Amino acid sequence: MDAAKPKSPKPNAKKPKAAALEAAEPKAKKPKAAAPKAKKPNAMMHAPTMELDGRRGFVERREGNRHVSVFRVGRLVCGDRDQLCVIRNISAGGVAIEANIVPAIGSRVTVELRSDRRLDATVRWSRPREAGVNFDAPIDVAAMLKEERPSILRLQPRAPRFIRHGAVHVAGTTESIDGVVANISINGVGIIGDAEFQRDEAVVVSIEGLGAAHGVVRWNARGEIGVRLTRPLSYRALADWLDARADQTTP
Repeated sequence: MDAAKPKSPKPNAKKPKAAALEAAEPKAKKPKAAAPKAKKPNAMMHAPTMELDGRRGFVERREGNRHVSVFRVGRLVCGDRDQLCVIRNISAGGVAIEANIVPAIGSRVTVELRSDRRLDATVRWSRPREAGVNFDAPIDVAAMLKEERPSILRLQPRAPRFIRHGAVHVAGTTESIDGVVANISINGVGIIGDAEFQRDEAVVVSIEGLGAAHGVVRWNARGEIGVRLTRPLSYRALADWLDARADQTTP
């Protein structure tokens, strides 16, 4: 018998396509969307209760516009003593104040926010340099804080003034004098002295214990001069200066 023919080997499996033999290139991953960066707080951001007042900057209003946070200089009178104070907040029923010497709880006081507004009140709480007082009668806060323009009589409410005395030197454009402080506020000073300063004349006022300040002459009559300061005096310096002369007459 003829030897069986060897079986021919099976043809190799189909060769993969050339494209398949090439190393598959990894698919480029889509970059993940970057998480939004947290916004840095804006320095001008303010609490929802804050609103912008054209004349007084930001003020805080709470409890249906009944409580307003302000920073206003006032005059606090207790008995025969008066002193400079800062009104921290105000409502129809009272104010929170800051002062060098805080009256005792239950003390009767008068709070003067400006020359034409004096409010009788009672101290209800106190702590070092701070106190809360209740008015004898409710007030209209908006009307109290309103900045009024001069009337037809040229009268205008001013910052509270204090009767104090001290040596002062006034230098103008053509002359200078030595005088005595008659009264003073954070924005101006009344001076006893005989000089020929003209209205709106620029002057430098040097008050003993307070230093020098630039100002403008507002009036000059009967041996007295009224000067409005170009910049307010330092609250702390003025408060201490007034307290050092607290035994002098108050209005």
